[in-house]
Amino acid sequence: EGYCYAAGLAQLEDGAFYAAAPVADEAGWGFIHKEDHEESILQDDMSEKKMTVNEATCLKKVADTGKAPAEGLWLGGVKYTVTQYDAKFESGDHTFVKIFANRPKKGVSIMVTNTQIICGFYDEEK
Repeated sequence: EGYCYAAGLAQLEDGAFYAAAPVADEAGWGFIHKEDHEESILQDDMSEKKMTVNEATCLKKVADTGKAPAEGLWLGGVKYTVTQYDAKFESGDHTFVKIFANRPKKGVSIMVTNTQIICGFYDEEK
């Protein structure tokens, strides 16, 4: 209870956030979005590879497939692991894509409609 600390809305077309909460002082943007950044990504052979992360592309890939791209799912400069994917989640008369992505003590709940991606971020320590 009380763990949700940020939220964002993105267009399904490109995965780019266009709205963030909390809105006061634009604080939400700092929680949910980071401009393109370079990260060291662990490869299957246990080596590391520098990769440029575009968070909108990451979100779009997860929304479309339920799987993170090679660089992983990054939102707000934080890497998450996709742990649940339901392509046919029903609520009332509507069907959505439902995705959960986690990291220790925090995560993001992602719902996908025909045109939008809705993300709710939670942290057990906030």
